[in-house]
Amino acid sequence: MSQFIVIVALVFSILIAIFAVQNTTAVDVQFLTGRVEAVAVSVLVLISAAIGALVMLLLGSAREISIRWHHRSTSNQLKQAQARVAQLEKAQATAEAPAVSSAPEVTTQNSDVS
Repeated sequence: MSQFIVIVALVFSILIAIFAVQNTTAVDVQFLTGRVEAVAVSVLVLISAAIGALVMLLLGSAREISIRWHHRSTSNQLKQAQARVAQLEKAQATAEAPAVSSAPEVTTQNSDVS
């Protein structure tokens, strides 16, 4: 699966590079209060792709951190539950041991009736 993702990313990068090379026309860019004149479209495309990749990297990292925290929490809960089970099994074994050894023996007497 990871090889597929790498291949798709590589193909996308090649397509972006081809688009950038073919579009070298200078344009004026205005964003919010900033204004830049005579910027090549290829530079804008590359900057946009880089910003998009950075955003995806940040979102992916945040997701990975969230998954690891959840995994760590679940692992700790599992360890606590296993310790509790072991404690209960030990308590049950000690509670049953005296009950078995202190049980009275039942003897039957045979009476000879003639």
